[in-house]
Amino acid sequence: MDHTILKPMTTSSNQGAKLKQAFDRYELSELIEPYLIYDDKKNSALVLISVHHTRQISAHHGMEACQEILDILIKQLKGFVKENCLLVRTGKHEFALLLQNLNNPGHCQLALNRLERDLNNKTLSVKSYTTKTRMTISGALYPRHAITAESLIQSSEIAQHQAESTGVSHLMFTQVMSNRIEKQLKVETELDLAIQRKSLEVWYQPKIDLRTQKLYGVEALCRWKSNHDGFVSPEIFIPIAENSLMIKELTEWVTNTSLRNLMEWHKLGLGINMAINMSGIVVDNEEFVEFIEHSCGVWGIKPKYVTIEVTETAMMQSFETNLDKLNHLKDRGFTISMDDFGTGYSSLEYFKSLPVNEVKIDKSFVINMMDNEDDRKMVSMIAGLSRGFGLKIVAEGVENEGSLQALKELGVHRAQGYHIAKPMPEDEFLTWADFYLTNLDL
Repeated sequence: MDHTILKPMTTSSNQGAKLKQAFDRYELSELIEPYLIYDDKKNSALVLISVHHTRQISAHHGMEACQEILDILIKQLKGFVKENCLLVRTGKHEFALLLQNLNNPGHCQLALNRLERDLNNKTLSVKSYTTKTRMTISGALYPRHAITAESLIQSSEIAQHQAESTGVSHLMFTQVMSNRIEKQLKVETELDLAIQRKSLEVWYQPKIDLRTQKLYGVEALCRWKSNHDGFVSPEIFIPIAENSLMIKELTEWVTNTSLRNLMEWHKLGLGINMAINMSGIVVDNEEFVEFIEHSCGVWGIKPKYVTIEVTETAMMQSFETNLDKLNHLKDRGFTISMDDFGTGYSSLEYFKSLPVNEVKIDKSFVINMMDNEDDRKMVSMIAGLSRGFGLKIVAEGVENEGSLQALKELGVHRAQGYHIAKPMPEDEFLTWADFYLTNLDL
């Protein structure tokens, strides 16, 4: 391979490089098809380049500034185009670069590395505005990874999606990615059907008051049993629901199902609290507060019986806006709980401003606290910090009696975990609650 393909050329040979335009995948396929000549000894590479933050630039500094930034990047990209290569603009801030005659598949990775090094995270200035470039770069090979123009585009898009979802700036396609995406799409399709058919379940895990041993409340947990794969872990289907924006509909269903059940429990004399997890995507929605208040109104549930669990990472997103929303709900009488505390990135400066009544110590610290001194110190530190701010403390992941007693000694108020009770369907929970409360009275 001629290695000049991996670096911008300064000779006149690239000055006439033209930027072609493709308005959709079909047009891009039509443009690159003539360049794909099958050769088992050489490869072509399709590189996709997505430039980020252009909408923000346009919103704050105008479309003209945004276009000037893109014009600079286009000029730099043209420097990578040899006579037998192709540069295509595939969107407002997306580009495709077709490289030819790669003798070694590894040369595509070298090209990605070069593009990353020369174009990404670079300072650009237009008029009075200065910014740093942010882009995602992906690549796939013909005929190594795909044997048609359409499948080559698809393979590079899969690599692009994988890079964006994992937070890396450049990535080469592998078959493992394709298999993972295929499985994810299958799960996503099945999950969508399950939500539409309301064939999921809400299970409940009890929380007890460590001072009185009384049943304080439950946490509502969504469970899904797939027709093909059996029970699917929430760690798998919740992120898929968030990425596909099904999380709003899923949360609405879980919330209304939980509150309807809580209404029935209250009628039976079981006046406990219901904790419901809220994704950052749901909290960010402008209708979030109205949704919570409306749901409680529909089922006649007073705010004091509802805990809104939000992770500290979600609280940090759209901080000022979410601060107002959570403050409003707290003022109305809802309990706001910071979930998974210690695993995110909030600073003490932010922590003191958060409108929370409760801090929930992540189970990753609690599970091994009897065997790991660092975990025990972490639990002690979080408990002390929370008490200093006058907050209630909840520990999840209580797996044994030793941990339960240690949490009591550290002043933790409430706890949940398999040592107390596992998550259960509603009928099992009611049976458990009756047995627990009967024996507690004894």
